[in-house]
Amino acid sequence: MECQRFKCERDNAVRQLNELQDQNPQIFLEFPITNLLQATENFSDLCKVGDTEYGCVYKGIIHDTTVAIKLSRSDILFQQEVSILRQGRHPSIVNCIGKCSEVSALVYEWLPNGNLQDHIVCANGSPPLSWQIRTQIIGEICSALLFLHSREPHALVHGDLRPCNIFVDANFRSKICNFGMLTLFLQPGNHQPALTARLPYLDPEFLTTGELTPLSDVYSLGVIILGLLTGLPPLTIAKELALCTSQAVSRHWS
Repeated sequence: MECQRFKCERDNAVRQLNELQDQNPQIFLEFPITNLLQATENFSDLCKVGDTEYGCVYKGIIHDTTVAIKLSRSDILFQQEVSILRQGRHPSIVNCIGKCSEVSALVYEWLPNGNLQDHIVCANGSPPLSWQIRTQIIGEICSALLFLHSREPHALVHGDLRPCNIFVDANFRSKICNFGMLTLFLQPGNHQPALTARLPYLDPEFLTTGELTPLSDVYSLGVIILGLLTGLPPLTIAKELALCTSQAVSRHWS
């Protein structure tokens, strides 16, 4: 009976996935630059809430709605992100509301509970996540990856799956962002991404081959799951795993 129940759940998930993939490509609103300037007080540092290789993120209000406005680092990054986002939307992917081509900016929904990294380390005195929420978040990330990896004709690899790229809404539902962007940095002649913060989440196969695959995301997901279950930093998890593996090998040969 349990096997039958899981089979039904799998069939429902596949059916929902196919329905999502059959939807029309996402259509963006085109915002005039005046809306963005007003929302961010002319892109004031006071409104800035994030600064990454992909762009600066500002919090603002457009048409009485709180939004996150990402000002892309370059027009190439902007076009890459628009192209990826047009492939469809998913409940566990941060929703893009529109864009402003004048300044290469994207307007996203605002997720008030910040990113998952802050919740794992209980930043700013936030309470630990309940086990129910932790398992729910794992399921939602899996659902988003299944959607990306099932794209046709080629799988869409996130490539930079880390807690800082997973955001939490008011109901503690998780949504991923910045997927498919790291590949642009890996192309010859482009500025190489900083690997220090990414290293604990990077698939060792990628470090050898330089190629991102769906299995790269699966490895990153495994590290995130262990972080959610143990509360340990990713580097500590890697060391513990290496130690356990070494001890297991020693016991086997002894």
